[in-house]
Amino acid sequence: MQQSKTILSLTIDLLANGGFNHLKDDDISALHHLILRLQEPLSTIQQNLLLTFWNHADAANITPALLYRCNAVLQQLGRNPIEEINAAMEMY
Repeated sequence: MQQSKTILSLTIDLLANGGFNHLKDDDISALHHLILRLQEPLSTIQQNLLLTFWNHADAANITPALLYRCNAVLQQLGRNPIEEINAAMEMY
């Protein structure tokens, strides 16, 4: 699967499985509208925009399999895994 398709698919899975339930309704609505407007293949800017939402995903609400798939993509891109982001945020 093409990287941009994987990022879009995993973002939709995160949204459907409660990974963003803790966000404000406006933020979730913005993500829904963004997904509806996107067309394949995604540009690098669009991919990074979706990955920015991943930075705010709640690892506690994500199934281990989905979390693993997301973190594998993040690792391939040289980004921090979702778990580490949340752990760092809890320290403050």
